[in-house]
Amino acid sequence: MFLQRIAATLLGMVCLSAPVTAAMYKIENPASTISNPADKITNPAVRTNNPASNIYNPGAAMGNPSPLSPPTKPVPVPKVVEAPQETRLDKQIKGQPESKVAVPVKSYHFRTVDAYLTAAKKAFIQDDYVGFVSVTEDALRRIAAGTLKASSKSKQQLLKYRAFGHGLLGNGAKAK
Repeated sequence: MFLQRIAATLLGMVCLSAPVTAAMYKIENPASTISNPADKITNPAVRTNNPASNIYNPGAAMGNPSPLSPPTKPVPVPKVVEAPQETRLDKQIKGQPESKVAVPVKSYHFRTVDAYLTAAKKAFIQDDYVGFVSVTEDALRRIAAGTLKASSKSKQQLLKYRAFGHGLLGNGAKAK
């Protein structure tokens, strides 16, 4: 029984001193004393008064003209007509300036492009460079006019012949 009294006394002392120890080790919240300066800072992005919104812009009233202005007729919109697409070869043929060397404009009456190519080769073999250039230019002129049909390969060959012929005559501007 004596031991029970001692145990009860110790237990009572521990239980009664618990609130005292809790008060002794009280944890204070350090965040409660911090003042937040961000609460007092103003954000300039929040301002809604834009000084540029007050500038007078006459273009803003284009759809809603002033009732005091005199009536004006709308500008008619021209119709857009699509032109047929030209190939690169046609542009090369039409875009070439006329020669500055004395190459006479002659009309040959061959029926095919191969006949023009044969005549050009024959003129070249005979060292008739003016005739060589005039045959090729006549063929290209007829192809551009639509009176002579030719394949892309034949057009390219004629363009090369013309550039080569003008190079032989000393007119380098035509060789481009």
